[in-house]
Amino acid sequence: MERRSLALLGVCALVTSVVACSSSQPAAPVAPSNTGPTSAADGSTLKVTAAGVQSPVNDQRLTADVVTLSATPSVGTFAPGLPLQYHFQVFNGANAVVQEAVVNTTTWNVTAALVGNARYTWRVRSEYQGQAGSWSGVGSFITREPFLLNDPLTTGTTIGHRVGGRFVSGGWQSASLTDGIDYDIATCHDCRLEFDATNFGGQEGLPFAKDLKWVSMGDANAFGDFGVFRDHPWKMHLVQRADYPSGIEIIWRNGGTDANGGDPGDHRIKLTSTPLSFSSTQVYHFTLDWGLFGYSVAVNGLTVLEDGWDHWYEPPNMRISLGCYPRAETMVGIVYRNVTLKKH
Repeated sequence: MERRSLALLGVCALVTSVVACSSSQPAAPVAPSNTGPTSAADGSTLKVTAAGVQSPVNDQRLTADVVTLSATPSVGTFAPGLPLQYHFQVFNGANAVVQEAVVNTTTWNVTAALVGNARYTWRVRSEYQGQAGSWSGVGSFITREPFLLNDPLTTGTTIGHRVGGRFVSGGWQSASLTDGIDYDIATCHDCRLEFDATNFGGQEGLPFAKDLKWVSMGDANAFGDFGVFRDHPWKMHLVQRADYPSGIEIIWRNGGTDANGGDPGDHRIKLTSTPLSFSSTQVYHFTLDWGLFGYSVAVNGLTVLEDGWDHWYEPPNMRISLGCYPRAETMVGIVYRNVTLKKH
């Protein structure tokens, strides 16, 4: 009897020991969680990898008005498929938030009005049901140089001086050989002019027995006199030839009339044929670049004219004009829109 009691006491002691040991260990959770009741050292409460800044970064200079921020995604530590949201913040040079948003994707378009040619920084983090992951590192970008000219011509108005013509649904339309729109600006010697034009075909000048012009530039004081404009040392105009279906020509004088193209001189190119095919139903995007080393003209992304020089194009009282009304050589019926000018 005594032996049985001692055995029972031993078993009880062993059970007590096991329970005591097991109760000293924390209970394992049934399933791990991506969120926690307390925050980490960086303030995050969501168990995910940090989102990253992808673009723009490293003071990237932007070439468009719309600023699109792109981030690399976060991944949940215990639940990789979490439907995460992304919180973007944009800061100005004084490190003040200029805009922020929480979106369902890793890209976001900034809609705030940002200052041109200015540096901004941004960051992003992932969020889920009120919990937040760590902030990313910082990305930076420089906004585009503001336009010197920005004239859509699609709102029934112009910022330039209109000489005849009329506004139609697609922009401003010339109604005669002597119509145009003038833009008088400070001299711009390293710039890009762009515009869209439509409603013209090939050899528009054939019925008038003259070559008609898409655009002209020069000294504003020369635009009121046919002879003065024709012979002026700063005259520029882009020409559609009337004698060849795809022929074009440019006369670009950078301060002189030397027919051999000296500097300053007359840098003229005549082409009887180009890869262009003019149709009144197509929209043509014209780009004119000029600077210290010459000029280049492209139509719908195709460079069709270019020449070199080593003397700035810097006419006094600079004027850019749609068409060429001083010589009565504007295309009749052509429609212009989206006129812009900016520095390189």
